[in-house]
Amino acid sequence: MKKALSLFLFAILCVALAFRYFRPDLPSFADESEDGVGNIVDFHQPLPHTVLPATDDNWVNLEGYRGKVVLINFWTTWCPGCRNEMPDLIKLQQKFETSGFTVVALAVDDEGEESVKSYVQNESFSIDGSSSKINFPVLLGSSEAAGKIGFEGGLPASVLVNRDGQEVKFIRGQVHVEEVSKLIKHLL
Repeated sequence: MKKALSLFLFAILCVALAFRYFRPDLPSFADESEDGVGNIVDFHQPLPHTVLPATDDNWVNLEGYRGKVVLINFWTTWCPGCRNEMPDLIKLQQKFETSGFTVVALAVDDEGEESVKSYVQNESFSIDGSSSKINFPVLLGSSEAAGKIGFEGGLPASVLVNRDGQEVKFIRGQVHVEEVSKLIKHLL
């Protein structure tokens, strides 16, 4: 009986770990914390040289954002948490864009370029009672390109980059305006 119980518990643990591995888009317990503890960690590395296509068919060199504070957000069109955080990303862009800040969304979507472009063009989000579109650049990336920037899996996730091009914070889970605004203000 004791051996069967041990095997059963081990099997449940294996299934849970496999589920988390194959479905990193689902939030972890740390992602769900009310106070954000565990969501934001210090992260110190230079933003690597990265040039990616944008949804407007231009190529964007991330080094071109040097001198600005940048929130690079990793997302996909099919990720519920990514969809839920879009209004907060739009609000951050509205709030700080005139102060030397921008959001840059990096789609790591396996649905393809057209799916991302369609999402950006057609989706609207309710912000303070009115409908708003995505108001920041959206780049078309891959897991490899995102990994170069610091993405380790699990969506949504973001990296905050200071004016000197140094990645300073890694945010696992959804971005929240109040919490991230404090970090942005500190870097501006």
